[in-house]
Amino acid sequence: MKKIRIFGPARSFAAALVLTVLATVFAAGCFITDQLDSVKWTLKTIENNYYFYDDFNAEGAENLTPEEIAARLDIYSEYYTREEYEAVIRSNSGEKSGVGISYNFIEGKGAYLVTVTGSSPADAAGLTAGDLIVAGRKNGAEVAFENSKKFTQFIDGCKTGEKFTLISSDGGEYELSREAFTASYTFYATNRTAWKFLATGDKNGLALVEDRDAARGYLPDGAAYVRLSQFYGSLAEEFGRLMSKFNAEKCTSLIIDLRNNGGGYVSAMQDIAGYFTSSLGSQSQVAMTAEYKNGKKELYNCYPHNENTVPADTDIYVLVNSGTASASEALIGVLVSYGLLDYPDIFISDFGEDYVKWAGNGVKNAQSYGKGIMQTTFTNSFTGEALKLTTAKIFWPNGKCIHDIALSAKDGCTLVPAQWTATKNDEELQKVVEIIKSR
Repeated sequence: MKKIRIFGPARSFAAALVLTVLATVFAAGCFITDQLDSVKWTLKTIENNYYFYDDFNAEGAENLTPEEIAARLDIYSEYYTREEYEAVIRSNSGEKSGVGISYNFIEGKGAYLVTVTGSSPADAAGLTAGDLIVAGRKNGAEVAFENSKKFTQFIDGCKTGEKFTLISSDGGEYELSREAFTASYTFYATNRTAWKFLATGDKNGLALVEDRDAARGYLPDGAAYVRLSQFYGSLAEEFGRLMSKFNAEKCTSLIIDLRNNGGGYVSAMQDIAGYFTSSLGSQSQVAMTAEYKNGKKELYNCYPHNENTVPADTDIYVLVNSGTASASEALIGVLVSYGLLDYPDIFISDFGEDYVKWAGNGVKNAQSYGKGIMQTTFTNSFTGEALKLTTAKIFWPNGKCIHDIALSAKDGCTLVPAQWTATKNDEELQKVVEIIKSR
């Protein structure tokens, strides 16, 4: 399956579910020596923590680099140098750099935008998911994006702060530049107005701004739509502030868009889940259970909230596609397990022939991603390097694990025709609204 490229520090499409922990510092001299030897530290950390260690090929590994050793692990595990890990931490906290887009490149057509990060230069310029970028202009010279290489070279060739223009297939022109920015991970709309977070340009970070032009006029009265793009940065705080709008407007139904949300931090999922489960009572609710390779089980609870909670009688609907993974699927598990969401109210993208053909063999279609495992990042306090490992299987509160199974029509979920992973006018969302209205 073809990959989405993301400009900026984050590079993978199905973002791994990450819980950052510190590596244990041993006092004995022999262990300190191992800590200072990157290969020995890497191998020891894998032996002690890697969930699939029985499948790990350790033959000759002591003669490999840490990067080469990590390449023998599953696709979610990864080795970072000190500098790389520091960049990951900054990125996951919301500190980004670049233009803030991810895309699919369609040969002979252009770069099809899958996501536009909130509060990014691309967002500020007016670009949206579903735009097809066919050309670019810089210093008066225009370049047609006939292939992925030309598009990549154009973007990468623009220096930070240097203005350039992207041109869409419908003739739209968007001036922007590569910049450092604070990412927003939410968007909220009703049929009358919309709210989003924008950078303030100072230490206060993001400000909640109303945008009436972005209202979703096809939503029924009393309904709200919220998009959660990743479980990083200030997502949970943003969500709480948006739910204050939801409650102030006395909305009775909420459509949660988790399409193309590959996951993120466990803690962010626990925080978001708490806005829903706190209305069920004061008792702490389990968000998920992690089962480690040694058989140990650990409970992760929903974070309780005293304000801006989603009323328990709210009608909840969720949008999902093959890019909906890990933390996103875990949140769905919380909603299903506590009776807040019914399977028929989970709407899954059923991609058409054009997308399936483009994506190629192995494409996941008419299902969620199906990631029910958790990664933990261990840091070497002596060297600053880090190792992200798959450490546990995760189970919903009702005991279900969806790893390599995913959500699909077999669960009773509703399939919705979809042209692509995102479209300019989001016809897929409009179709979901039509189905909801007809029920």
